[in-house]
Amino acid sequence: MRNIFLLSFLLVSAPLWAQKQVLPALRALEKSAAQSAGYAALKNTGWIKNAARLSLPLRYAAPATVSLQTLERLSGEIDRLVRLSRPGAGTLRSLDALKEFVTASAPARLRAQAAALARLEFTPEEARLFLDFYPFLTTPTRFSLENNQWILNAAPAFKKQAAYVKSHREEITSALKISELDAPGQLVSAIGPEARLVMLGEVHGRASQRRQIVALLKAYRAQYPGRKMVLFSEFLPDKHPRYWQPGQAVPADFFETNPAFSNEVYELGRLLDMEIYGLEDLQYTYQKFGEMSGLEFAVANTSFRAMPVRNKYWEGIIRFAMEKTRRTDPDAVFFVYAGNMHINKSVMESLPVMLKDENPVSVEFRNGFQNGFLGFLLGKDPGRLAEVPRPYLARWGNGKNYSKALGFDVQVLVPFEEADISVPAAK
Repeated sequence: MRNIFLLSFLLVSAPLWAQKQVLPALRALEKSAAQSAGYAALKNTGWIKNAARLSLPLRYAAPATVSLQTLERLSGEIDRLVRLSRPGAGTLRSLDALKEFVTASAPARLRAQAAALARLEFTPEEARLFLDFYPFLTTPTRFSLENNQWILNAAPAFKKQAAYVKSHREEITSALKISELDAPGQLVSAIGPEARLVMLGEVHGRASQRRQIVALLKAYRAQYPGRKMVLFSEFLPDKHPRYWQPGQAVPADFFETNPAFSNEVYELGRLLDMEIYGLEDLQYTYQKFGEMSGLEFAVANTSFRAMPVRNKYWEGIIRFAMEKTRRTDPDAVFFVYAGNMHINKSVMESLPVMLKDENPVSVEFRNGFQNGFLGFLLGKDPGRLAEVPRPYLARWGNGKNYSKALGFDVQVLVPFEEADISVPAAK
């Protein structure tokens, strides 16, 4: 889920002595995240304050609503299924694999954890989805043992959630409204004027999804030209010893001198005069390299052992920047740009769960529509994904919102594409 090249670049560019210098500030930032008052002395770095706001026409077309059955038929006409969730090294992703591991040649503590999970009587479909959200780790490390204990603790709540989706399938389906997405204004309208914290999730490495996010930000600025917009990103570090300190926005010259980081989302953000904050704690990432012991980088970074820790750290940055910004711009709107697992409301310890007092709106960008609890709702194999022929917009209607059950307030369904980045295993 992470672009290891970009992370490695910063780890290499920040020598060990510099990491040691910023570590105390890191810890102080983390400690005071919940208090906010400790950040009052931090000042923002230089930024492009005089950038012209774009004057963009708002294109909006009344959506032509289609049924879930129609969308499924359109996907069926393409007749191509894509397995997105490929088993990662050192993980178990199915009920059969879990049961086989119990009797395999493996450390007793790991096998005992697998047996305890198998005794929870998941159906094969439930287990497939659960282990896709929270993969069981098999490498003999403390990291794996901790991860597996966390998912054992999470399993009962997941089973209740799955039971709820099954028992309310008809009413959830009737509340789901799907239409073709042919103008960014439709997505802005689906988010609504009251939202002040909008979480934008993606499947990593898909250029078409980044283009959809760019179109959304442009349309949002056109709809609300006087509203300050702030962007938080998973894909940028929260600090850099040569550019900015914890609690500060990323300065413009960082993107100019490090063009590998300057993708179309950040380029547009700078043009729209958006402050951009990095979220990723590279010190934690660096530490995990010593703990993974054979795990692929993407697996370790998305494991349940790592996800809540990262989200909690990000929460501190988000809350601080929101409080600081609202002192001068009380009507500001904040966007969080991250992977879908971070912003999904049905995932335990996700960002919207931690920030529920802010009433966040979660917008998922997905490759197709049979994924996560939406695929589970339709009775599909959660590991398989039907391709859609064009972008579609899914949202809730009839005065109902089942985002806590299915994970999203709004979902953009984008035709499938292969990742445009490679994520090598950690060495």
